[in-house]
Amino acid sequence: MSLKGYFIQYKFILPEHIKHSSYTYQKLFRALYGYTQNVTKSTGKAYKYHREGVLSKSPYLRPGKNCVIIPHNTFNPLISFFKTGKNPTHYWRGKGDWKAVYYMDEKDLNEADVLSALESQIDRTYITTSTDSPQQLSEALDLILNRIKDSTKIDSAYLTATLSDAEKVVSGQWFKEIYKKSPKLTTFYTKYKQIKG
Repeated sequence: MSLKGYFIQYKFILPEHIKHSSYTYQKLFRALYGYTQNVTKSTGKAYKYHREGVLSKSPYLRPGKNCVIIPHNTFNPLISFFKTGKNPTHYWRGKGDWKAVYYMDEKDLNEADVLSALESQIDRTYITTSTDSPQQLSEALDLILNRIKDSTKIDSAYLTATLSDAEKVVSGQWFKEIYKKSPKLTTFYTKYKQIKG
């Protein structure tokens, strides 16, 4: 089996007065990979907010600094971000005074790395709706299956969001080619099919 992906080496070019340690530079990486924000309210209660990035819900490998290996179908959203700055994390009215340059090459990938990327994709995908606290995608599948088993009402927005994100995982080319080699991915697919069916 030949697993392939695009190796993208990128560099953000910012005006000279903006240092690499600045928040602007940090925002670019957050927009790309997403991040978790911990907020403590005045009441002392702590909340976690999961902010999506362009690559958050895609499998990827980071073999080094400023480079990423992605499936072929993830290429267009990434390049669109490099050109326009459009991303799910930060709403910028304009792209800003920065640009990205990149080099691309196709790579043959080993199975272990691809399995790790897919498992990580599931772990960092969170379901967020107005009625429930954010949950990891696999936990959301478990919750829905338990509610089906107990004949408990399932919030339709939560169900739709969960199935939509699970569909993104199972329909990916890497997933289709290799999921049977991972117990975690096989279990995930089984749960998805049970809910979908």
